[in-house]
Amino acid sequence: MSMSHRPILHPACVSCLVKKQIDRYPASAPREQVLTYMRRLGQMMAALPDRTGGPAIMEAITDIRREVFGEAAAEFEVDYAALKTHFNALMTGIAAAENLPHRIEASPAPLRTALGYAMTGNFIDFGAMDSVDEAKLRALLEESPDRIAPDLPAYNDLTDDLAAARRLVLLTDNCGEIVMDKLLVETIHRLYPSLSITVLVRGGEVLNDATMEDAIQVGLDRMEGITVMGNGDRLAGTDLTRISPEARAAILGADLILAKGQGNFETLQGCGLNIYYAFLCKCRFFADRFGVPIYTGMLVREPKA
Repeated sequence: MSMSHRPILHPACVSCLVKKQIDRYPASAPREQVLTYMRRLGQMMAALPDRTGGPAIMEAITDIRREVFGEAAAEFEVDYAALKTHFNALMTGIAAAENLPHRIEASPAPLRTALGYAMTGNFIDFGAMDSVDEAKLRALLEESPDRIAPDLPAYNDLTDDLAAARRLVLLTDNCGEIVMDKLLVETIHRLYPSLSITVLVRGGEVLNDATMEDAIQVGLDRMEGITVMGNGDRLAGTDLTRISPEARAAILGADLILAKGQGNFETLQGCGLNIYYAFLCKCRFFADRFGVPIYTGMLVREPKA
């Protein structure tokens, strides 16, 4: 399996992130400090390697703001702890009230239905959006089986790989979404009982991404036969050069990897591993890139090396 990467730096992503962040500085900051911040952003953009995704750019912008403005930068950093607890509880409640486990099990295609819910849960993303509309989230969940792109060539490959595989690694993305990921893991475990499943969450707090605390809150860690571990890094994606040796060994030792969310797609695409990316197209760039309406669920396979 190749570990080389194709260039993935996209002007649309750079432009979007910088436009969102360039005016995020303390109102009381001196003129020279603000100009220093803006110049540093320009220098950062000029130095971006071709192999740079949105999560790494966002991390670099946050680091620059902290370096330039010091403690004053804290006003632009959200404490996601209460928000994460809320969305984990919200999605747990919705899954129970709507009896989603039964809907999945009774479906003529349980795996596809579970994937649909897991993709729709990817809507809970405070990195891609400034806020999450809970009414819109509920509406998308109701439409979930129909929100998947109608033609998913990777789906049949995924079912074949699941049937033949011995080890699967699932890379989670966001809080709340992890409840739907749990349903997906339960479905895979039921359909392929001999498959060893490891779930990786972020190794530290970043945006509203799922960590071990979230996995514990939703009970993912208590699932029989499932291993859950942090990846040792707090990037809003998965950089194989930064994660812990244990997480890297789990990924490289897997027969297939199912990676949730746009951040994992941006950071892993081109790695040459047997990865299936499942996410919701939440921004116009991703929707246009795949030629689908916004909020469409996508399953994309990493091209074979």
